[in-house]
Amino acid sequence: MTTPGAPLAGRRIIGIDLARFAAIVGMMAAHLLVPLAADPNAPPVDQLLGQMARITVSSTAATTFAVLGGVSLVLLSRSMRRTGALRMLSSLLLRGLLISLVGACLEPLHAPLSVVLTYYGVALILSASALLLPSWAIGSIAAVLWLSSGIINAWLRVGFTPSNGQSWIGSLGDITADLLFTGPYAVLTWTGYMLVGILVAQLLLGARDRDALRRICLRLAIVGSTVYLLFTIGGRIAVAQPSWFGLPTSGDRILYSGSGAPLGSEPWMLLLPITHSGNPADMVRTVAGACFAIGLLVLLFDAREPRGGVVLDTIRAAGAAPLTIYTVHVVVTAGLHHAATYAVASGAAAAPPWYDRGIGILLLQLGLVLAIGAVLAMTRRRGPLEAALAWATARVRSPGPPI
Repeated sequence: MTTPGAPLAGRRIIGIDLARFAAIVGMMAAHLLVPLAADPNAPPVDQLLGQMARITVSSTAATTFAVLGGVSLVLLSRSMRRTGALRMLSSLLLRGLLISLVGACLEPLHAPLSVVLTYYGVALILSASALLLPSWAIGSIAAVLWLSSGIINAWLRVGFTPSNGQSWIGSLGDITADLLFTGPYAVLTWTGYMLVGILVAQLLLGARDRDALRRICLRLAIVGSTVYLLFTIGGRIAVAQPSWFGLPTSGDRILYSGSGAPLGSEPWMLLLPITHSGNPADMVRTVAGACFAIGLLVLLFDAREPRGGVVLDTIRAAGAAPLTIYTVHVVVTAGLHHAATYAVASGAAAAPPWYDRGIGILLLQLGLVLAIGAVLAMTRRRGPLEAALAWATARVRSPGPPI
């Protein structure tokens, strides 16, 4: 809870919007650059940038997005608590459901990426009730998920047999299993990320003055960057010199082959920071990266007197519209990918054109994101999807005595 004199009380936190922007741009880079890292036909510059993106933003950007989801839950609840716990939770649950529906509508586009919104919305629904718990309970649940979610997901993937639509009950079971355990963004893991975000937001909002906020942010940034670098460098050393640690020779690809769960439940598969695996090492590494980004940006832009400017306002406005920006990215990426596929299939191009993947299309999409941010900043409006969410969830918090 905030106190009346707290530096972040009752106002929008610029650093959080900037962190959202950085997370979305990082996911865009992962989608458009990382696949080219191992493509021998890609231009050398795209291969190099793909390698750099794979080491830095792959998995970390998506995790930061998930941690910021927990932060958003706390920030949204600031104005909802006076309506009563039941109305607050109902509003947040509806919000999660609508975000999941947006994700479900994007799936039929068959973009060359895993759409995160359906998993994000379900994780938000499961995490919302944690707002009523004390911090020690939230931390305990997050720790249990951190230690167990990757192992559970790995075990279930081995023993799970999809029904392949043989019955509607089987299809519902397949969807549930995909969302919670076997999908690329397993909700069991992402709920752990969001709970960490709730704790981070409570820590930031608990600062009673700017000096306290600066100390909190500095600790988040220093500890986060240190842990992130240790696990990143340590993982690469373990892969390069497996004999030092008694590990099997697996090759460099082991760090990038997770798809929502570890490759198995052997101890070494849980202790290497395998991207998108949700194992304990991956969760510590990526959560540390998220804490570094949040701590640094809040330190720079909120732990001192508020600042403005056209560039900052544009980026902040884009970061304040993550659902709109992400949706535009998926739609544009899907459309251009299908156009590139058709060009190759029809013989109009011998290889996928530049607008399919690569630094060129990434910069073009980044320009589109900034253009949207500029319009939103100038008009002082929310993103259209964010406005629709606010309107829909406000219906749940209709005037009346608290429930």
